[in-house]
Amino acid sequence: MLNERSRKSRLGLILAGGGARGFAHAGCLRALNHLGIFPDVIVGVSMGAVVGATYALNENWYRDLSDMDISGFPMLPTFTEPGVVNYIKNLRVAQKVITGMYFGWGVGQPTVEWGRGIVSRLTLGKRLDEGRIPVFATATDIVAGERVVFGSGLATDALYASAALAGILPPAEIDGRSLVDGGYCDLAPVDVAREAGADVVIVLDAATNTRATKPTNGLQAMHRAIEICQNEHSHLRMKRADLVIRPRIDPPVGVLEFRHKRRCAAAGARAVLSLRAEIHNLIRMPEPEKSYSA
Repeated sequence: MLNERSRKSRLGLILAGGGARGFAHAGCLRALNHLGIFPDVIVGVSMGAVVGATYALNENWYRDLSDMDISGFPMLPTFTEPGVVNYIKNLRVAQKVITGMYFGWGVGQPTVEWGRGIVSRLTLGKRLDEGRIPVFATATDIVAGERVVFGSGLATDALYASAALAGILPPAEIDGRSLVDGGYCDLAPVDVAREAGADVVIVLDAATNTRATKPTNGLQAMHRAIEICQNEHSHLRMKRADLVIRPRIDPPVGVLEFRHKRRCAAAGARAVLSLRAEIHNLIRMPEPEKSYSA
């Protein structure tokens, strides 16, 4: 009897940043697991690195991410809320942000140890190379302008470096390098997953903000212009992947609006479930040879 054998491709996931929107990665991973799909390697950028490392190092990853303390994240001005009181409140926030950048590393500088403590608890104080699957985190050398990849060492150090937003958090000083958020250099390090043995690479893109609103002041216009530049660069990098999944988060969620983390996670799950057939087809490959049995 002719017996067609098939094998499952080695799946690599790229969890591409997003700040608070990065909680969509948790929803994506949970939905994939629900479908019986488990990644063989994860490469995370910024918040994607935090989610990916927590998944690899912590059996209670989803619960602990869902219950993560968000009380210490700094506020950024929005100027989208109506009313004089809200306008004055955001002016004060803006003043604090500008003062923090000019006289220090940013408004988040006082929260560094709090944030490192959160990451340490999520990853159980482990090293990156202690995970149930290989997991990598990327950062940007802000002096050399180069990508730096971590696959070992204390997870807390690597994840802080990967998520250190310039102008908000101080750089991480590791091995003589000043490291900031990995998304500045490469939001979709597909090559890292392939070099780690992945046959198929799927990018979960929570960083691209496709639901932007019209700017109403110069600061918002500048932020949106930078965002457009990053989006275009990222799309070029993502073309190397086999599939890109972009959760639709509507209304949009800002980088530090972590109070919406559960809504972002739900959006990630919906995005995966809507593409379940395509994902299943992608990760199953027929063997080139056939086996016969009597």
